[in-house]
Amino acid sequence: MRPHLKILVIEDAVDLLEQITSSIGNTINYFDRSDVEISLLEASSVAKALQLVREDGDIQAVVFSWDVVARISELSETSLLNLATQGSQQSEGSKAKVTVDDEKPNEEQLSSTGATVENNAKVIDAIKRIRPELPVYVLGDAVKGLDIVNQANGIESFFYRNDIISDPESILGYIINDFDDRNETPFWTEYKDYVVEANDSWHTPGHSGGASFRNSPYISDFYRFFGRNVFVSDLSVSVDSLGSLSDGTHAIGKAQAAVANTFEVRHSYFVTNGSSTSNKIILQTLLREGDKVIADRNCHKSVHYGIIQARAMPVYLDSVFNPEYGIFSPPKMSQIKALIEENTDAKLIVLTGCTYDGLLTDLKQVVKLAHEHDIKVFIDEAWFAYSLFHPALRNYSAIAAGADYITHSAHKVVSAFSQASFIHVNDPDFDKDFFKEVFAIHTSTSPKYQLIASLDVCRQQLEMEGYKILNELLSNVAELKSQMAKFKRLKVLSTDDFAKMFSHFESDNVGHDPLKILIDVSALEYSNQEIHRFLMDEVGLEIEKFTHSTILVLLTLGGMRSKIVRLYNALKRLDDGAVNLSKRKNKSPLPADIPPIQLDDLPSKAFFSKREAIAWQNSIGRTAAGLITPYPPGIPLIVPGQKVEQAHIDYLQALASQKLTVQGIYDGEIYVVDDQE
Repeated sequence: MRPHLKILVIEDAVDLLEQITSSIGNTINYFDRSDVEISLLEASSVAKALQLVREDGDIQAVVFSWDVVARISELSETSLLNLATQGSQQSEGSKAKVTVDDEKPNEEQLSSTGATVENNAKVIDAIKRIRPELPVYVLGDAVKGLDIVNQANGIESFFYRNDIISDPESILGYIINDFDDRNETPFWTEYKDYVVEANDSWHTPGHSGGASFRNSPYISDFYRFFGRNVFVSDLSVSVDSLGSLSDGTHAIGKAQAAVANTFEVRHSYFVTNGSSTSNKIILQTLLREGDKVIADRNCHKSVHYGIIQARAMPVYLDSVFNPEYGIFSPPKMSQIKALIEENTDAKLIVLTGCTYDGLLTDLKQVVKLAHEHDIKVFIDEAWFAYSLFHPALRNYSAIAAGADYITHSAHKVVSAFSQASFIHVNDPDFDKDFFKEVFAIHTSTSPKYQLIASLDVCRQQLEMEGYKILNELLSNVAELKSQMAKFKRLKVLSTDDFAKMFSHFESDNVGHDPLKILIDVSALEYSNQEIHRFLMDEVGLEIEKFTHSTILVLLTLGGMRSKIVRLYNALKRLDDGAVNLSKRKNKSPLPADIPPIQLDDLPSKAFFSKREAIAWQNSIGRTAAGLITPYPPGIPLIVPGQKVEQAHIDYLQALASQKLTVQGIYDGEIYVVDDQE
């Protein structure tokens, strides 16, 4: 399997188009690139070119003849066709989300007559709106070259058209060189080369390339299970050429710079102990004791702990919970606006960009509101790391919205090892030196090189084929939803369903990630545990999450079509009742209202104070010293520094009969501040 470098040539003069492609095509063999397949595509109209860019993810370069006649109708259709050709959810209501249309227009329809575009820079803009990473090489009259460059942004390079016909090697060499630059893996390449050298190990780790495992009659099976490369590539940080993770030097530094370029940010950093640590690093970099931070109550617990570590004062946004399905939405924009205006002295606002169930905040509104008051914006985008790489998702991307700090759990939905995470920084006031000190507090001095290498190749894949993979996944999801629409009892929840659950869904422009398939199973007669057991034991499908009435299926970059077909087959059997499972028992609904958080003091003061354990039923009036989080829905009910009220006890009692997990209750007791202190 080789990478495929497809070069799209756009020229509306048919004879000239053939001449350009023939000239370039005839030079391919001169470059002797057996490691890459190189081919050319032709487009004799802008409409055809945009269709090819949307549909063919193997296109890695565009050669655009500046004198092409582009029609306004061709470009005005671009946004609609972006929606029409991408697989995603379809909104049946008045609010137009991303839709799917199997009937694609033909070239004659696409290139219909109409007024022409005055400046062909708009054509480049249209290409970049679909695939920002695609380099565009402009062919034109040498006399007009400077004017063309001044008119257009996003030009990779300019070439005189006649030179391309007489000396096509010049542009092809340029294209191949740019392709190689984008395809680089600075750390992985050097790391792999070093491992292959098979140097004697006279340093840590103590297993010396696996020798202590390999030569043992007791633990040699551990070596055989994982294989030689796992052990010989487990290196010490003593390898200077590979660089330091904490200092970002040498190969690691180059790899991080490549990530920043791909994600279009000022700085990117590798973290090898998860986004939980990434979140804490950012919070401790930005906050000092007593600083106000506006935070989504439903942020990951690492955010709550990070605020405690920074000794900051949180101002919590309320979570909006739907008890029927056991899911929550992003906070209401009206409350975000109100809390920002009431707390203009806040240093930071922290939100979860994409909830576990795939609900998306319109972050552009948040960034605008926060920046008007010089409040920094930090978005935990753990479950949405691919958002920037497809136009159907990009409008909800934290980076595209202009957030100052973003964390991505690269291991969750894209191609990296567990614990591998990215920190992205776009803050013009970024204190890099202090960040590095905080980074050093949280990061091991012996990071796992395999994790770093996986982050390097993760970037490579997103850069080179992220759009292609996402395009196929979205198409497959659309087909799955279309087929499941025929089911009698199972239902994939749509944007229309979310709009009915949450009153602010449409007014706040809340979105949904279609790769998070939330299925309503409430009409089935079977218990949740039985449904989960059937999917896991009998069909081999591990479900990401389930509530009393839903199951959540995540499609990631590894979501191959055959897996989707197997999922559909299992769901169809459930819907048909062609399974022998235990019946569902009557279940009380989850409480609809979660008591608001009201703090008496800094959470850090309560958390680090002397504490005692008491029965949770007897804790009314006491100050909590730890987080108490029922799951589902996974929203903190009580945080450190909060007085326990009757409403909290009532809520916990309502959950008691449902056998839900409550984190923070230990053998029926919770930790509270010792009143004697």
